Amino acid sequence: MILKDYVHRPDADSRSEETCAEAATRLRNAFKNNEDVLLLNDIRMPFDEERTINVDHVVLHSYGITLISSRAIYGKIEVNYRGEWSRNVKGREIAMQNPVELYKHLSKNLRDDLSQNLDILLTRSKGSQRTFENMPIDVLFIQALKSTIIGTGINQSNIIFVEALTQSINRTFVAYKKREFQMYGGLDTFKISQSDMYAIANFLMGNEIDRSSYPDSDEQTSNQVSVPATVGRPGIIRAYSTLPVKIIKGRDIKPGKKSQQQPTSE
Repeated sequence: MILKDYVHRPDADSRSEETCAEAATRLRNAFKNNEDVLLLNDIRMPFDEERTINVDHVVLHSYGITLISSRAIYGKIEVNYRGEWSRNVKGREIAMQNPVELYKHLSKNLRDDLSQNLDILLTRSKGSQRTFENMPIDVLFIQALKSTIIGTGINQSNIIFVEALTQSINRTFVAYKKREFQMYGGLDTFKISQSDMYAIANFLMGNEIDRSSYPDSDEQTSNQVSVPATVGRPGIIRAYSTLPVKIIKGRDIKPGKKSQQQPTSE
């Protein structure tokens, strides 16, 4: 579902803006009818006390959040062994902020900000309050076409071209879904209801949180099905033992001895 649409930014570089527009279009086409995914574009998030960062795309799903930057990586970029980034502009090397480190700090601040508003963003599960401690916050960077990144000081595992954007998000979603049904019944997997997803989305957009307009948060899982009691005449109640059944074979049965009766005295 699309909760906040893409807005063109004329002040941005034309190459980065083109990549951002295409990323927004692909996300819209992939998830506009998906009720398990909420998409927000152009979200301002606090970076520190004096600065905010514009996150191009935010994908909320039942297993976490994916932050996407589609305007940062364009042109010819070089990363040295110290992790310092620079962009070549008309033959001049101009230093630029490391977007990977930037989003690491932003993700930490986002988790802290959500945790400070825990009571209004996450509903209780089985009487206990859940937290954002184990919530996955994934980050993807979209590399513009005809751009290059050279150097040994970078891990490009989360830097992709726009054609692979929706496939990457779907793979991440499926991986978390599989993990839910693995060891310990998914107890180590973070998962939230649709109502909590809408609450988090409105919190990020700065809107009022009104749970009465969200999908029901009290959804039953597949292994929590209530069966109504039947009304009528009483039936037979059978009790079953949980102890292992011991099978007795015929050849192991031995005839017993008859007890000799003592003669009675007259």
